[in-house]
Amino acid sequence: MLMRFSVSNFMSFGYKTDERQNPVPDEFYLYAGTSEQHKERVVHYADRKVLKFTSVYGANSSGKTNLIHAVDAGRQILVKTMNGADCKDKYCKSRLQNQSMPTMFEYEFTIGSRCFAYGFTVNLNQKCVLSEWLYEMKGRKEYTVYERTAEDEQYYFDESMFRNSENLHQFHFFMKDANRIHSSLLLYEIARRNIDDSEFAVFSEIYRWFEEKLIVIYPDTKVAASFMLFGRDNHKLINVLSYLDTGITGYVMRKIKKEAFRQYFPDESKAEVFLQKPEVQDLQNAKGILIFGRMLFELEYNEQGVSEIRKLMFQHGQDENSYEFGEESDGTQRLIELMAVVLNQDDDKVFFIDELDRSLHPQMTVKFVETFLKFSADKTSQLVITTHESNLMDLNILRRDEIWFAEKANDNTSILYTLEKFKIRYDKVISKDYLSGRYGAVPVFKDFEYTWGGNDFEKTESAYTQAL
Repeated sequence: MLMRFSVSNFMSFGYKTDERQNPVPDEFYLYAGTSEQHKERVVHYADRKVLKFTSVYGANSSGKTNLIHAVDAGRQILVKTMNGADCKDKYCKSRLQNQSMPTMFEYEFTIGSRCFAYGFTVNLNQKCVLSEWLYEMKGRKEYTVYERTAEDEQYYFDESMFRNSENLHQFHFFMKDANRIHSSLLLYEIARRNIDDSEFAVFSEIYRWFEEKLIVIYPDTKVAASFMLFGRDNHKLINVLSYLDTGITGYVMRKIKKEAFRQYFPDESKAEVFLQKPEVQDLQNAKGILIFGRMLFELEYNEQGVSEIRKLMFQHGQDENSYEFGEESDGTQRLIELMAVVLNQDDDKVFFIDELDRSLHPQMTVKFVETFLKFSADKTSQLVITTHESNLMDLNILRRDEIWFAEKANDNTSILYTLEKFKIRYDKVISKDYLSGRYGAVPVFKDFEYTWGGNDFEKTESAYTQAL
């Protein structure tokens, strides 16, 4: 589970310092506050209390999506290196000097019962790693696993981790090597070597947490894991889709031949690209999802290429015809794409969904969140969303500490804060107060006549009407 995320000098999150000129990052945390509501949604790690859900509200351009991008950018830098991550020149551009300032990402998270803090600083303009650190948090204390600074090639690590002298020597080599390779992080360098030794297991587990457990979903993301759920007779999946009032009462994975598959493409050479053997290690279990036009295909591969092709078709009640994926409404398609979030079976997964309410009815957004919380009741999985949906902002549904705001400051940087900072009664209609601007994080519009020039605009509009 994610407990805290800190960022500095990335997109709308500025580079701030204290009186000693030490960087002060913006923080987004999922630690439970003082609220006594919905205690079942709080997971305990010794004296740490972590929330399973959080929502982020704010006006357009306030920084909600930039928070999601920041979480994803740090993940990409780790698993794809600086060369593969999409973050060049994404430093905070509110000040020219930020181009040369470091960008910092730090994550506090859990793996099993252990709590870690992992972070690093980079120069986005030069695409290089500046420093990196990993701490294990035990109670109120932090124990250094390792620290390093690339610029002066300094490093420290807890040598007591290694009982095997050869592993100790090898870790010294990894540290020195990572300081010379400025485009990648130490965890990446260890993971790519696939070291099968228990003394290196913690590093592999942390790397896999970022690679497999931290899931970022944007409005246009197609979640392949959701479509893979249709590969078998999944009654729970249909029950959820029916409960969410999509009208879907069943589905079939209709087998089609290669000749029929080719006919869906205006150029058969494009179809051949998908029919070839993919470059994966385990072809025995290789499957792919292809969305083309209105159709959704599941492709199964063997050593010769595609061995079986199935097309997903949906059934609606007593309708005599089945429907393509693309024939469903935008809202239904969005729900289908997010089914892997609701039906997730893995512990410790953290889902960030940007603009959950895109294409969804207001009540559907609320039902989706409630459904996730019901299905994840016995799991340590989390959901963090950005949304404008004020119907969800209800203290009968959410805790105060599950509601965050993003607001733009006077210097155009983003500020994050939680509803916990306000003294709110449990019976308060907070959605009404939010829309009226009591908590900030709402659009502020200028007077229409001021913006358009008052009478001059009316004269221009009149002249334009007469011309027509």
